[in-house]
Amino acid sequence: MKKLVLAAWLLSLAPLVAMAQSDVIANAPQASVTQADIETLLKSLNPDGRTRLAADPSAMDQLVRSTLAQKSVLAEAKAKGWDKQPQVRAALEEAQREVVVRSYLASVNAPPAAYPSDAEIQAAYEQNAPAFTVPRSLHLAQIYLEVPPNTDAASVEKIRKQATDLAGRARSGDFAALAKANSQDKTSAANGGDMGVVPETMLLPAIRQAAAALKAGQVSAPVQTPTGFHIVKLIDTRAAAQRPLADVKEQIRATLRAQRLQQNVQAYVGKLAANAPINEDALKKALAAAQ
Repeated sequence: MKKLVLAAWLLSLAPLVAMAQSDVIANAPQASVTQADIETLLKSLNPDGRTRLAADPSAMDQLVRSTLAQKSVLAEAKAKGWDKQPQVRAALEEAQREVVVRSYLASVNAPPAAYPSDAEIQAAYEQNAPAFTVPRSLHLAQIYLEVPPNTDAASVEKIRKQATDLAGRARSGDFAALAKANSQDKTSAANGGDMGVVPETMLLPAIRQAAAALKAGQVSAPVQTPTGFHIVKLIDTRAAAQRPLADVKEQIRATLRAQRLQQNVQAYVGKLAANAPINEDALKKALAAAQ
């Protein structure tokens, strides 16, 4: 009876285990990278950085691998007690002091809640117009076939022929269906190959050149890049234009507040230490001892 109860309990955990495993993007013996890890990293980037990564599968893979390597090294170091080393503990304490100081200074020197005013935001917008210009953008879809590193020439040629066949079928058939069935860029494949609207400057040079020769609705020949072959469809183009003030108002507000905070901090710290007497003899002894 107890065995049956235990078996039932284990079965009840199966969905939770499956959910946890599905959240894992990459594994190593000592660590793993989860969806939450990558989401946190992506959210720390600006929108342009996220767009650039979304358009470059190899860069996304590299982000995952570098994160996995870092977590593996950290796990190995902790397992060997490296975080208990005197010099490491001293560095951690110094980092902690810096965090405390920075957060305290930010707290006591924060600009007034009403800063900046709408007029100040408007002035900053007009004075920095080029910074708020969106470059020419392309709405693209793609079918991507990966060429793994160190692939031999015969295999590369086989993938090239597959890409050429897919390009021909895509010109006269259902591009979205072909992308879903064949593209190895899983993110865009799920959307029928749709990569969204990508600033032209963020595209790989070879893809940008191929897209420049297309009209809306046309499909390119296979484009080879260091990571594989791309069959590109141009959906639409968007000319360069200045973003409306409403779209960047909060960005400008945050920038102006950060600048004012920095000015306030510098003035605050300057007052604290400006008139402190300095013992030059003791300073010279410290320099000599450090040689």
